[in-house]
Amino acid sequence: QICTTSINQSFSPRFFHVLVSRIADEYPLPASETCLIPDLQPYNRRCTVWSRGISWRSEEGFTTVIEMKEDFRCLLCAVSTYDKTDTNYSKLALSVINVITMACDEFCP
Repeated sequence: QICTTSINQSFSPRFFHVLVSRIADEYPLPASETCLIPDLQPYNRRCTVWSRGISWRSEEGFTTVIEMKEDFRCLLCAVSTYDKTDTNYSKLALSVINVITMACDEFCP
């Protein structure tokens, strides 16, 4: 969980949009094979985006969720997997947190 340091500070919607774009660029997903409409096959990804968050499941079985809390002062990042001993689990979590902190450094004064 990453929070702002002051009550008067909050993460801006622009910051969140930039963060979602960077996450999508950093962790692209292959197209799903289950798309029923052939013309939409390249756009059928295994991720969900909503007004305050993004989640995706990798081919390796990792589920990652990044969500802005209601007050826009905290950003929650969670990575889960069935196999907690997998070293790639830790690497992915650290990599996602690194992308978030780099975006914070650039866009949050």
